[in-house]
Amino acid sequence: MCEVVCLSSIPSRPPISADSRTGLCYTESVDSKARWLAIPVACALTLIGCGGGDGALPPRPKRVVDLSPVLTRELAIRRLGARALDFLATDEHTDITPIVPPQPSYAFGLSNIHLVSHAGAHLDAPGRLLRGGEQPAQIALDHLVGPARIVDLRWHDRNSPIQITDLQLTPIESNDLVVLFVGYEPPAPDMWPRYANLSVQASEYLAAKRVRAVATDMPTIASFEDLFNRLRKGQPPEEVWAEYLPLFQAQIPILCGLVNLESLVDEPHVVLTALPLSLPDGNGAPARVAALVY
Repeated sequence: MCEVVCLSSIPSRPPISADSRTGLCYTESVDSKARWLAIPVACALTLIGCGGGDGALPPRPKRVVDLSPVLTRELAIRRLGARALDFLATDEHTDITPIVPPQPSYAFGLSNIHLVSHAGAHLDAPGRLLRGGEQPAQIALDHLVGPARIVDLRWHDRNSPIQITDLQLTPIESNDLVVLFVGYEPPAPDMWPRYANLSVQASEYLAAKRVRAVATDMPTIASFEDLFNRLRKGQPPEEVWAEYLPLFQAQIPILCGLVNLESLVDEPHVVLTALPLSLPDGNGAPARVAALVY
């Protein structure tokens, strides 16, 4: 067995607020004890095999594939287009600003970094919607490291949602880290992003399977245009975020915005590792995601 141990501390969660009717929230006053979570990199390798307990090192992967886009200043506009960013009310710029010391002769080598919580490859945490839902730092990393089941959906019509029958074409087992590869392509600047998003029924199917996590190259598992229309009509939160709720209620984290998935499609043994920023509060966190290919 591989043991997950803590390498960093997490401060107590500050207050959030909630809708008492639905259990959905965007802020709630709940204090929780700090938790300790971490994982040695070698542990990720042992998910294929731990070496038999004889002191042998875990197997070395054939290659390591970076699934995270570089967080350049213009990444969001290139990946999502102006229409989606206008809807999100952010330019999602990543800014890295050097800290200038008071004495020019001093050199700290420090910078201020401004990031949007859902920039690039990122974790979507249950605390985004659920009262008392886990914040990024509270999600056990063994949910974000594990054998990956690559579901190649590039054949799917990008104007219609993914259904249960589409997922059933690939064997999915409990505890798999399911990677939905839709072949996402950026939209024209004035158009909504178009991709085969997850249907509510498919989300419920994955939740019932008790998968470890859901990862994808989609920028979000719902359709941006659908979210916009639901919000414009004043629909209740449980309808606006219907695709997310089955997964979040089952404590299944979501990883979006991955790249380079095409290099994994024909690989029989892949371990996915996702290490989000250990933020004690928030709705998500940027993550460095990699695939270990055996």
